[in-house]
Amino acid sequence: MKRAQGNMRALVLGALLWSALTILLAGCGERLETVRDYRRAGIEAMQEGNYREAAESFRHAMDYYGTAKQDKTETDILRYLGEAEFRSGRYEEAAACYKQLLKSDSRRAEYLDMLAVCTVKMGGAETDAIALYQEASDILRKKQAGLSDFHLDALYSLGESLLQSSDSNERSLALRYYREAAEVDADNPELMARIGKLLVASGDTDSAAEYFSRGRSVLEQRLSEKGLSEEERSRLDAQRRELLMNEAVRREYAGEYREALEQMEAIAAEYGSDDPALTHEIAFLKSRVEILQSEGE
Repeated sequence: MKRAQGNMRALVLGALLWSALTILLAGCGERLETVRDYRRAGIEAMQEGNYREAAESFRHAMDYYGTAKQDKTETDILRYLGEAEFRSGRYEEAAACYKQLLKSDSRRAEYLDMLAVCTVKMGGAETDAIALYQEASDILRKKQAGLSDFHLDALYSLGESLLQSSDSNERSLALRYYREAAEVDADNPELMARIGKLLVASGDTDSAAEYFSRGRSVLEQRLSEKGLSEEERSRLDAQRRELLMNEAVRREYAGEYREALEQMEAIAAEYGSDDPALTHEIAFLKSRVEILQSEGE
């Protein structure tokens, strides 16, 4: 009799445990499905450009994880959240995401670069942004991974910040970072243009000419390729026009007013003269050339 009662209690306990486990599994399944729904909604909002709405959806998805150990899905959502916050201009919130990713995932160059950009955008300490950028550079160099878009974004953000400083050492640091990047990515016309403009501003117009020429050659080669989409062709052509303008401005800074005028007029003939900045430059250069002619030069 006692054995029968013991067996019965064991059966009842087993049934209760199974029931509890079934309820728990059902709850986990529902939770994961809700997480997937919020993630999907966030991605759709991102694709539509609704970054605040996307961030809200990703935050709801994160809330469903609670304090559980982070897994790959949660890391993926946190990356999306960081991007959504960044694109919506909420740099402090984005920075918090990348700090969390650096702790919970790993010291990835991508996270370091984005945190560096956020630091610059927030007006944080340049020394912090420099340290983050340098760590990312070291990681990419060891992996021989080249320059990612994240690293270029960090470079450009940090470079622009350093160039606004009155400290010549910081401007020199920006040039050093640009040149180091050019050694890895020599076929990047935007990078060539940035280096050229920095050299013009520092008075080294001869070296600037070399970088502008390299950038223009890359662009013209790409524009000659077949199969380019209209969007890509338009983007490259806009880059080429800007680079030609930079070359003309370089000639102006070098005192080559006639050559600068000829190049500006060539740009107007090819791309149109409805740009006020272009027409202003042409008018200024014409006046300079007339003065030179009157002086017999």
